[in-house]
Amino acid sequence: MGIIVPTFAHWLTASGVNTARGIFMTGTDTGVGKTWVGIQLITCLRALGREVMVRKPVESGWADDIQQTDAWQLAQAAGQAFDQRICPYHFSAALAPPRAAQLAGESVSLQQLVAACPTHWESHQFLHVEGAGGFYSPIADDGLNADLAQKLGLPVIVVAEDRLGCINHVLLTVAAVQQRGLTLAGVILNARTPRVNGMDNAQDMCQYLDVPIVAFPCA
Repeated sequence: MGIIVPTFAHWLTASGVNTARGIFMTGTDTGVGKTWVGIQLITCLRALGREVMVRKPVESGWADDIQQTDAWQLAQAAGQAFDQRICPYHFSAALAPPRAAQLAGESVSLQQLVAACPTHWESHQFLHVEGAGGFYSPIADDGLNADLAQKLGLPVIVVAEDRLGCINHVLLTVAAVQQRGLTLAGVILNARTPRVNGMDNAQDMCQYLDVPIVAFPCA
């Protein structure tokens, strides 16, 4: 049975993320709030004394104003000066990265995205890698987010929008993560709009999952 934790700080402890070497942040879909949730996670980890290194290996829908990009916002949260290492591949079209790259006359391979992420770091450091879209969304010409996560081997956090229908999306994503032999750190439900009266997705998910679940906004 899963457990509902009351605050994000409690979730970090229950999931083991507070002492992990790093995580791969994925979603049930695009636009579920991965970056916003990532900023909260990074802020909490830094308060615990961890030095966070962020990577957004590829980003599409790249804004002309760099401060509006996911990669820049993650770097700001981590206290990192933004540079090319944080997001080496970015494309203007707001489409899946391989399609956006194609429209730009470029290509991006899974191996390039893997190489964009560190392989060795100190014990006090924490590597935060954010994917692009959902777990089974294409992220490279030859691979999905799931393939990148598997290559990196980091524990996976699943973010979902806390809305009607998300239980199905979460359970499918969790099954996919586990099928890849990856560690599922936990589930974060992000309430981007007011919850439907009487809905409690976190409580309902507990009977199907054995990982900590936290719902934003929380105390």
